[in-house]
Amino acid sequence: MLGKLLKHELKASGRIFLPIYAVLLLLTIVNKLVLSLGCPDFFNEETVSHPVMEMIFAITLLLYVAIVVALSVMTLVVIVQRFYKNLFTDEGYLMFTLPVKTRDHIISKLLIAMLWTCVSGVVITITILILSWGTFTWMDVTQAYSMLSQQVETQLHLSMGLLIFEAALMMITEIVASILMIYIAIALGQLFNQHRIIAAFGAYVVISVALQFIFSIAMLLIPVFNLDYTFLSLADPTEVVQWFLNGTTAINLLLCAAFYFGTQYIMKNKLNLE
Repeated sequence: MLGKLLKHELKASGRIFLPIYAVLLLLTIVNKLVLSLGCPDFFNEETVSHPVMEMIFAITLLLYVAIVVALSVMTLVVIVQRFYKNLFTDEGYLMFTLPVKTRDHIISKLLIAMLWTCVSGVVITITILILSWGTFTWMDVTQAYSMLSQQVETQLHLSMGLLIFEAALMMITEIVASILMIYIAIALGQLFNQHRIIAAFGAYVVISVALQFIFSIAMLLIPVFNLDYTFLSLADPTEVVQWFLNGTTAINLLLCAAFYFGTQYIMKNKLNLE
Protein backbone atom coordinates (compact mmCIF):
# COMPACT_ATOMS: atom_id res chain seq x y z
CA MET A 1 0.00 0.00 0.00
CA LEU A 2 2.96 2.29 0.58
CA GLY A 3 3.79 2.00 -3.10
CA LYS A 4 0.31 3.20 -4.07
CA LEU A 5 0.56 6.13 -1.68
CA LEU A 6 3.93 7.06 -3.17
CA LYS A 7 2.55 6.86 -6.70
CA HIS A 8 -0.46 9.01 -5.81
CA GLU A 9 1.69 11.59 -3.98
CA LEU A 10 4.24 11.74 -6.79
CA LYS A 11 1.52 12.25 -9.40
CA ALA A 12 -0.27 14.94 -7.39
CA SER A 13 2.86 16.95 -6.57
CA GLY A 14 4.43 16.40 -9.99
CA ARG A 15 1.68 18.51 -11.57
CA ILE A 16 3.07 21.45 -9.63
CA PHE A 17 6.81 20.97 -9.99
CA LEU A 18 7.26 19.69 -13.53
CA PRO A 19 5.88 22.84 -15.24
CA ILE A 20 8.12 25.01 -13.03
CA TYR A 21 11.17 22.91 -13.96
CA ALA A 22 10.26 23.22 -17.64
CA VAL A 23 9.92 27.02 -17.43
CA LEU A 24 13.19 27.32 -15.51
CA LEU A 25 15.10 25.22 -18.04
CA LEU A 26 13.53 27.17 -20.93
CA LEU A 27 14.56 30.51 -19.39
CA THR A 28 18.05 29.13 -18.81
CA ILE A 29 18.38 28.18 -22.47
CA VAL A 30 17.06 31.58 -23.56
CA ASN A 31 19.53 33.34 -21.28
CA LYS A 32 22.38 31.25 -22.64
CA LEU A 33 21.38 31.98 -26.24
CA VAL A 34 21.16 35.71 -25.56
CA LEU A 35 24.59 35.60 -23.93
CA SER A 36 26.08 33.79 -26.90
CA LEU A 37 24.42 36.07 -29.47
CA GLY A 38 25.42 39.47 -28.25
CA CYS A 39 25.54 40.06 -24.53
CA PRO A 40 28.81 40.76 -22.76
CA ASP A 41 30.80 37.93 -21.36
CA PHE A 42 31.18 38.83 -17.70
CA PHE A 43 34.52 37.04 -17.65
CA ASN A 44 35.85 38.97 -20.64
CA GLU A 45 35.83 42.77 -20.35
CA GLU A 46 36.73 43.20 -24.04
CA THR A 47 33.46 41.69 -25.27
CA VAL A 48 31.18 44.24 -26.96
CA SER A 49 27.44 43.85 -26.52
CA HIS A 50 24.32 45.18 -28.22
CA PRO A 51 22.03 47.41 -26.10
CA VAL A 52 18.90 45.53 -27.20
CA MET A 53 20.44 42.19 -26.33
CA GLU A 54 21.49 43.59 -22.97
CA MET A 55 17.90 44.62 -22.27
CA ILE A 56 16.56 41.21 -23.30
CA PHE A 57 19.15 39.50 -21.16
CA ALA A 58 18.31 41.70 -18.16
CA ILE A 59 14.62 40.78 -18.48
CA THR A 60 15.19 37.05 -18.95
CA LEU A 61 17.77 36.98 -16.15
CA LEU A 62 15.30 38.71 -13.82
CA LEU A 63 12.67 36.12 -14.75
CA TYR A 64 15.19 33.34 -14.15
CA VAL A 65 15.98 34.61 -10.65
CA ALA A 66 12.27 35.01 -9.93
CA ILE A 67 11.59 31.41 -10.98
CA VAL A 68 14.47 30.11 -8.85
CA VAL A 69 13.11 31.96 -5.83
CA ALA A 70 9.58 30.80 -6.62
CA LEU A 71 10.77 27.20 -6.92
CA SER A 72 12.50 27.35 -3.54
CA VAL A 73 9.40 28.83 -1.90
CA MET A 74 7.06 26.46 -3.74
CA THR A 75 9.01 23.43 -2.54
CA LEU A 76 8.40 24.46 1.07
CA VAL A 77 4.77 25.37 0.40
CA VAL A 78 4.02 22.03 -1.25
CA ILE A 79 5.66 20.11 1.62
CA VAL A 80 3.37 21.91 4.08
CA GLN A 81 0.27 21.88 1.90
CA ARG A 82 0.40 18.21 0.92
CA PHE A 83 0.86 17.03 4.51
CA TYR A 84 -1.69 19.35 6.11
CA LYS A 85 -4.42 19.35 3.49
CA ASN A 86 -4.18 15.67 2.66
CA LEU A 87 -4.21 14.41 6.26
CA PHE A 88 -5.72 17.05 8.54
CA THR A 89 -8.58 18.56 6.54
CA ASP A 90 -11.68 16.98 4.98
CA GLU A 91 -9.39 14.86 2.79
CA GLY A 92 -8.13 13.25 5.98
CA TYR A 93 -11.46 11.46 6.48
CA LEU A 94 -10.88 9.61 3.22
CA MET A 95 -7.16 9.01 3.78
CA PHE A 96 -7.65 7.49 7.23
CA THR A 97 -10.42 5.19 6.06
CA LEU A 98 -7.92 3.47 3.76
CA PRO A 99 -6.32 0.24 5.03
CA VAL A 100 -3.02 2.05 5.50
CA LYS A 101 -0.87 2.33 8.59
CA THR A 102 -0.15 5.77 10.00
CA ARG A 103 3.55 5.30 9.39
CA ASP A 104 2.89 4.75 5.69
CA HIS A 105 1.15 8.12 5.44
CA ILE A 106 4.12 9.84 7.06
CA ILE A 107 6.78 7.94 5.12
CA SER A 108 5.09 8.48 1.76
CA LYS A 109 4.84 12.22 2.35
CA LEU A 110 8.41 12.35 3.64
CA LEU A 111 9.96 10.43 0.73
CA ILE A 112 8.22 12.51 -1.92
CA ALA A 113 9.08 15.73 -0.09
CA MET A 114 12.73 14.65 0.00
CA LEU A 115 12.57 13.73 -3.68
CA TRP A 116 11.30 17.12 -4.80
CA THR A 117 13.69 18.95 -2.48
CA CYS A 118 16.67 17.11 -3.99
CA VAL A 119 15.38 17.36 -7.57
CA SER A 120 14.81 21.10 -7.18
CA GLY A 121 18.39 21.51 -5.96
CA VAL A 122 19.72 19.42 -8.88
CA VAL A 123 17.67 21.37 -11.45
CA ILE A 124 18.88 24.72 -10.11
CA THR A 125 22.48 23.44 -10.16
CA ILE A 126 22.09 22.25 -13.76
CA THR A 127 20.74 25.64 -14.87
CA ILE A 128 23.69 27.40 -13.22
CA LEU A 129 26.11 25.05 -15.00
CA ILE A 130 24.36 25.73 -18.32
CA LEU A 131 24.64 29.50 -17.82
CA SER A 132 28.32 29.24 -16.89
CA TRP A 133 29.14 26.76 -19.63
CA GLY A 134 32.09 27.98 -21.71
CA THR A 135 33.74 29.87 -18.86
CA PHE A 136 35.50 26.69 -17.78
CA THR A 137 36.33 23.25 -19.13
CA TRP A 138 36.07 19.81 -17.64
CA MET A 139 39.84 19.84 -17.36
CA ASP A 140 39.58 22.93 -15.13
CA VAL A 141 37.04 21.12 -12.97
CA THR A 142 39.15 17.97 -12.64
CA GLN A 143 42.27 19.99 -11.87
CA ALA A 144 40.44 22.02 -9.21
CA TYR A 145 39.05 18.81 -7.68
CA SER A 146 42.50 17.21 -7.71
CA MET A 147 44.07 20.21 -5.98
CA LEU A 148 41.30 20.34 -3.38
CA SER A 149 41.60 16.61 -2.80
CA GLN A 150 45.34 16.91 -2.23
CA GLN A 151 44.84 19.73 0.26
CA VAL A 152 42.22 17.73 2.16
CA GLU A 153 44.44 14.69 2.31
CA THR A 154 47.48 16.76 3.34
CA GLN A 155 45.83 18.93 5.99
CA LEU A 156 43.05 16.67 7.27
CA HIS A 157 44.49 13.25 6.43
CA LEU A 158 41.11 12.27 4.96
CA SER A 159 40.19 11.01 1.53
CA MET A 160 38.06 13.40 -0.49
CA GLY A 161 35.56 10.62 -1.14
CA LEU A 162 35.05 9.98 2.58
CA LEU A 163 34.69 13.69 3.30
CA ILE A 164 32.08 14.11 0.54
CA PHE A 165 30.19 11.04 1.78
CA GLU A 166 30.08 12.24 5.38
CA ALA A 167 29.10 15.77 4.32
CA ALA A 168 26.36 14.41 2.04
CA LEU A 169 25.06 12.18 4.82
CA MET A 170 24.93 15.17 7.15
CA MET A 171 23.01 17.20 4.56
CA ILE A 172 20.52 14.40 3.89
CA THR A 173 19.78 13.91 7.57
CA GLU A 174 19.44 17.69 7.89
CA ILE A 175 16.82 17.73 5.13
CA VAL A 176 14.90 14.83 6.69
CA ALA A 177 14.97 16.45 10.13
CA SER A 178 13.77 19.76 8.68
CA ILE A 179 10.83 18.13 6.91
CA LEU A 180 9.85 16.06 9.94
CA MET A 181 10.04 19.17 12.08
CA ILE A 182 7.41 20.74 9.82
CA TYR A 183 5.29 17.60 10.14
CA ILE A 184 5.32 17.52 13.93
CA ALA A 185 4.51 21.24 14.06
CA ILE A 186 1.48 20.62 11.82
CA ALA A 187 0.48 17.62 13.94
CA LEU A 188 0.70 19.72 17.11
CA GLY A 189 -1.29 22.50 15.46
CA GLN A 190 -4.20 20.21 14.65
CA LEU A 191 -4.66 19.48 18.36
CA PHE A 192 -6.35 22.88 18.57
CA ASN A 193 -9.98 23.25 17.52
CA GLN A 194 -9.48 26.70 16.01
CA HIS A 195 -6.70 28.61 14.24
CA ARG A 196 -4.78 25.43 13.50
CA ILE A 197 -2.46 26.97 10.94
CA ILE A 198 -1.46 29.71 13.38
CA ALA A 199 -1.02 27.08 16.11
CA ALA A 200 1.18 24.98 13.80
CA PHE A 201 3.30 28.02 12.96
CA GLY A 202 3.60 28.80 16.68
CA ALA A 203 4.63 25.21 17.39
CA TYR A 204 7.29 25.42 14.69
CA VAL A 205 8.67 28.66 16.15
CA VAL A 206 8.73 27.20 19.68
CA ILE A 207 10.55 24.08 18.50
CA SER A 208 13.04 26.17 16.51
CA VAL A 209 13.78 28.47 19.46
CA ALA A 210 14.11 25.51 21.83
CA LEU A 211 16.54 23.73 19.51
CA GLN A 212 18.53 26.91 18.96
CA PHE A 213 18.84 27.35 22.72
CA ILE A 214 19.91 23.72 23.21
CA PHE A 215 22.48 23.94 20.40
CA SER A 216 23.87 27.19 21.82
CA ILE A 217 24.39 25.50 25.17
CA ALA A 218 25.91 22.47 23.44
CA MET A 219 28.41 24.67 21.58
CA LEU A 220 29.56 26.09 24.93
CA LEU A 221 29.85 22.69 26.57
CA ILE A 222 31.18 20.84 23.51
CA PRO A 223 33.51 23.25 21.65
CA VAL A 224 34.01 20.82 18.76
CA PHE A 225 30.60 21.86 17.42
CA ASN A 226 31.87 25.43 17.12
CA LEU A 227 33.68 25.91 13.81
CA ASP A 228 35.99 28.51 15.37
CA TYR A 229 37.31 25.70 17.54
CA THR A 230 38.85 24.18 14.44
CA PHE A 231 41.08 27.17 13.83
CA LEU A 232 41.67 28.55 17.33
CA SER A 233 42.44 25.34 19.20
CA LEU A 234 45.41 23.00 19.01
CA ALA A 235 43.14 20.00 18.50
CA ASP A 236 43.76 17.58 15.67
CA PRO A 237 41.80 19.05 12.70
CA THR A 238 41.00 15.56 11.45
CA GLU A 239 39.27 14.67 14.71
CA VAL A 240 37.48 18.03 14.79
CA VAL A 241 36.08 17.61 11.27
CA GLN A 242 35.08 14.01 11.94
CA TRP A 243 33.39 14.91 15.22
CA PHE A 244 31.60 17.85 13.63
CA LEU A 245 30.27 15.97 10.59
CA ASN A 246 29.41 12.70 12.32
CA GLY A 247 28.23 14.41 15.49
CA THR A 248 25.87 16.66 13.51
CA THR A 249 24.60 13.62 11.61
CA ALA A 250 23.95 11.79 14.88
CA ILE A 251 22.05 14.77 16.29
CA ASN A 252 20.00 14.99 13.09
CA LEU A 253 19.14 11.30 13.39
CA LEU A 254 18.00 11.79 16.98
CA LEU A 255 15.84 14.72 15.90
CA CYS A 256 14.43 12.66 13.02
CA ALA A 257 13.45 9.89 15.42
CA ALA A 258 11.90 12.32 17.91
CA PHE A 259 9.93 14.23 15.26
CA TYR A 260 8.83 11.07 13.45
CA PHE A 261 7.60 9.15 16.47
CA GLY A 262 6.05 12.30 17.92
CA THR A 263 4.10 12.87 14.70
CA GLN A 264 3.08 9.22 14.51
CA TYR A 265 1.88 9.20 18.13
CA ILE A 266 -0.27 12.31 17.62
CA MET A 267 -1.77 10.98 14.39
CA LYS A 268 -2.57 7.59 15.95
CA ASN A 269 -3.83 8.70 19.36
CA LYS A 270 -4.71 12.40 19.20
CA LEU A 271 -6.07 12.84 15.69
CA ASN A 272 -8.65 15.63 15.53
CA LEU A 273 -10.29 16.12 12.15
CA GLU A 274 -13.26 18.13 13.40
